[in-house]
Amino acid sequence: MTNETELLQLPDYSIEYTPTQIKIHNFEGLQRAVNAYAQRYANVIVTDDTEKSAKDSRAKLNKLSNALDEKRRDIHRDYNKPYDEFADTIKQLRSVLQNTIDPIDDGLKELDGQHREQRKEHVQALITEMAPNYGVSASDIEIDPKWLNKSTSKKAVTEGVAVVMKQVKQAQDKFKSDSHALTKYAEVNKVDAAPWIDQLKQGQDLDYLFKAIDNQVNLRKQKQKELEAQAAEAKTHQTTKGDTTIDTNTGEIAEHSVVLRITTTIEEMKLLKNYMDQRGIKYQRAGV
Repeated sequence: MTNETELLQLPDYSIEYTPTQIKIHNFEGLQRAVNAYAQRYANVIVTDDTEKSAKDSRAKLNKLSNALDEKRRDIHRDYNKPYDEFADTIKQLRSVLQNTIDPIDDGLKELDGQHREQRKEHVQALITEMAPNYGVSASDIEIDPKWLNKSTSKKAVTEGVAVVMKQVKQAQDKFKSDSHALTKYAEVNKVDAAPWIDQLKQGQDLDYLFKAIDNQVNLRKQKQKELEAQAAEAKTHQTTKGDTTIDTNTGEIAEHSVVLRITTTIEEMKLLKNYMDQRGIKYQRAGV
């Protein structure tokens, strides 16, 4: 075990350096001392009994390591000083030029913005001109940013617009066809087509919507069967007095007939009819 009060010191050494060379005088002695101290403490075993001395050894070694690093930082600061002064000088010279460059740069950006806006107007005019030939509305065509690039030729813009218009027309025709088919399918199944059309607009697949309508219809039929079964069971203990049906078990009114005159649109009337069908409500058409 080493003497805990022993001071660890590095041998005297100095550093001479130039902007291109750093030389450590007495490096061999410095290296021998570092190796010797490292070897001296290389086999320290840390236990409860040696904890205090181990911490002291670590502190001494850290002090030596920090002394070496502090010397390195000193040299680094001095070594960088000529370059830092040079860099500051160059920055000052560049700032003189930058003060002139900035207004020119701003002017060019403003001019480029004006040219881009002019190209946008030309592209919009081209879209307006071409739209009727493809059966689409100019408002349906979104301008592709690359059409506004200075490097994009008029031919490329025209071809690009044509491609987009064809795609838009195909999408519109498909939606129209799918919408018609979906509406007819909804009418046949006595369901409101509006919510299904909304889903179609959002990009939902037509076959998926057909299946969804089928599921809704099946659920409605199942519900109708349940209502009919409940109604059949209820009739076993019901009696009719005039327009009123009374539950003989509870004495409560089970059914009651009223005459209503309803005025609304045809579509709303269809919705009302579908609702009454789904709820098992009996009705009949009366004379006007």
